[in-house]
Parts: sequence; structure tokens; C-alpha cells
Amino acid sequence: MSQWKIWCDGACAPTNPGPCAWGAVIESPDGGRMEHCGFIQPMGTNNIAELTAAIESLRKVPAGAQVVLCSDSQYTLKGLGEWLPGWIRKGWRTASGSPVLNKELWQALHQEYAARKVKLEWVRGHNGHPENELADRLANRGLRR
Repeated sequence: MSQWKIWCDGACAPTNPGPCAWGAVIESPDGGRMEHCGFIQPMGTNNIAELTAAIESLRKVPAGAQVVLCSDSQYTLKGLGEWLPGWIRKGWRTASGSPVLNKELWQALHQEYAARKVKLEWVRGHNGHPENELADRLANRGLRR
């Protein structure tokens, strides 16, 4: 069965926290490619940017689709693949009992993730991976908007 492939990245610059944006390269099952980016807010964090990149990317893929979501963000991938079920079970609390940071973004990401068949794939950031480097450039383009 055909699948979509997403490479997404967030950017926060010149400081973290600071202005943040996201970028993504999305490849459709027929091989077509789309590039997307957007500015998020004037004062946010890199984690907010990374989560928004995943949310906005998944929103561009039809519900029910098979997707490979590639990111250099361990925060995003571990959150989706490991931490999320426990947070939900514990009423959006971490293992230490503190509230989950960026809860609203995690809830939005969970909704998009659950609506598709998503495989998570980590890619090392700033390591020459062409699509990841392009997603990073797009996120930085979003910062300039």
C-alpha cells in the first residue's frame, strides 16, 4: 500500500525562547512533493515549533492515510511513541506528577496522529539529510515571514 512521507522541523531563533516557525517537506504516494512553512508566534520555544511542525504536516495528509513522519525532534517522537499513553492515563500528568508542558499542542498532535496510520522515524538533525535540511530551511523561512 502507498504511503505519504513527511519530513518536518521547527525553528526558534535567534533565542530559545524566541520567535518560532515550522517547515515541512511532504511526499505523496504518487511521488509529488510539497513544501510548507509558517510562522507560529513571536515568543515560543523550540519544542512548540517542533510540535507545530508535526501537527501542521499531518493536517496536510488525508485522514486514514499511511504516513512515515520523519523528525529530528526526540521530544516529538518520544512523546508520540512512548510518553503519550501514560500522560493520557494520568490525566495529562508526567511520571513525576507535574502537568504536561504544551498540553494543548500534544492534544492536537494526538488527534492528527490517531486519525492516520503513522510510523515514526528519527533522522539526525543538521547531518546532511536532504529532506531534513530542506525542512530546516523552510522553518527558517517561516521565521522571516
